[in-house]
Amino acid sequence: MDLSPTLICWNVRGLNNPAKRKAVKEYIDTVKSSLVCLQETKLDVIDKYTIMQCLGPSFDGFAYVPSEETRGGILLAWDSTMVDVVGVQNDANFLIGWMQPKGSAPWWISVVYGPQGDELKTKFLEDLSARRATCPGAWMILGDFNMILRASKKSNNNLNRGMMNKFRRFVDEHELKELYMHGRHFTWSNERERPTLTKIDRVLVSIDWEMDHTDNLLQALSTGISDHAPLHLTTNAPFYHRKRFRFVMFWLKLEGFEEVVREAWTCDERITDPFQRLNEMLRNTATALQAWGQRKTDNIKLQMVVANWIVLRFDKAMEQRQLTELERWLRNSLKLALLGLASLQ
Repeated sequence: MDLSPTLICWNVRGLNNPAKRKAVKEYIDTVKSSLVCLQETKLDVIDKYTIMQCLGPSFDGFAYVPSEETRGGILLAWDSTMVDVVGVQNDANFLIGWMQPKGSAPWWISVVYGPQGDELKTKFLEDLSARRATCPGAWMILGDFNMILRASKKSNNNLNRGMMNKFRRFVDEHELKELYMHGRHFTWSNERERPTLTKIDRVLVSIDWEMDHTDNLLQALSTGISDHAPLHLTTNAPFYHRKRFRFVMFWLKLEGFEEVVREAWTCDERITDPFQRLNEMLRNTATALQAWGQRKTDNIKLQMVVANWIVLRFDKAMEQRQLTELERWLRNSLKLALLGLASLQ
């Protein structure tokens, strides 16, 4: 069983409503994550009963940053059968802990909810840097940063370039990499008729984290009951590539190659578009050559088995008598043929 953790990171815009809690729980049940990072909980106290309502019984470990007058708040919860988080330390706008997955290498995890206002954002980045200095090793920092890294991550030109530069400097100084987000370009909308779209939710990782988790997959899901898109991260999602057609040069030397290509280079007459016709003929030829090449390869194996068997019979005969001139010629010819067949094989 794969024990590599899966994460959900989401600004839920409040958990102080029973209907909202139920909706979040239904969503978490659907995505099947072992670790949940929620921002803007708007809760000043979170207990086991709250976790049961919002996430379900499997999340038996949690830590949180309380809200301030129903604003802000962060929740980190985990399923201890899959992962454990120890040494959690809280700050005003983030929490950090040592994450110990059952099926992969451990790392530091920081869940953030960035503040508003340039001064607070600057201090937020400074506090993160100071905390990072005490927590060396693989690091993941994720959540709602309330900042963008580049102009292309906002749908209009109303940009705070000063904060963009500070954020980029923070990322560069700590040698972080943003995980590629599949599915969407932006993560937040102001939900207006002509919406402003931004990418303020993201996952940043250190180089050593990425080296430990090369098969990660980050997806942006439906916003659901929030104006933020949940980020779903699978830390072990190997990609199985379809087997490609490869042309083998020695096919040109084998008897029957041109006949196979000539017979396969056909197309349904109902296809009139020249590009589609060319595509169809190439596909037909590739399929025919693969099948023909496989048969030839199998035939080569059979020839090698037969040749080795005959050479063995001659070897044994040499122990009893002198071979005739024709037998010696056949034995030498088979030995040369084996070399050729082996190179083709």
